[in-house]
Amino acid sequence: MNADLTFNSVVFKKSYDAQNESLRQSVARALNTPDQMIVRSQPYTDSKTKVSGTRYTIRFDRYDLDATLQKILSSAYCVIAVPETVTQAQFDVLVATFKAAVADANLITNVLNNEK
Repeated sequence: MNADLTFNSVVFKKSYDAQNESLRQSVARALNTPDQMIVRSQPYTDSKTKVSGTRYTIRFDRYDLDATLQKILSSAYCVIAVPETVTQAQFDVLVATFKAAVADANLITNVLNNEK
């Protein structure tokens, strides 16, 4: 496992790594307003197909201060379910589609703001 990871020029340094969870954070902006990356995993069995796998949650948290200096938290995360019988090629197609959607500059306008 990579100890430190960089995304969008934010360097997330490993704070801890437990059996099913890790935390990386950057305090480059300030100690009280860190950027955090949390990765969790858990085994699962699909209730319909009965196929086992691992479910991962990748979460990014950003702490900021609002106009009144109140600490606020914004989060973005995804859940990835990896059945034990999926092939790498099959999973790569799903990941490529997800990455394209997230990278779309109009994701918020086209999807998130129009959903009920």
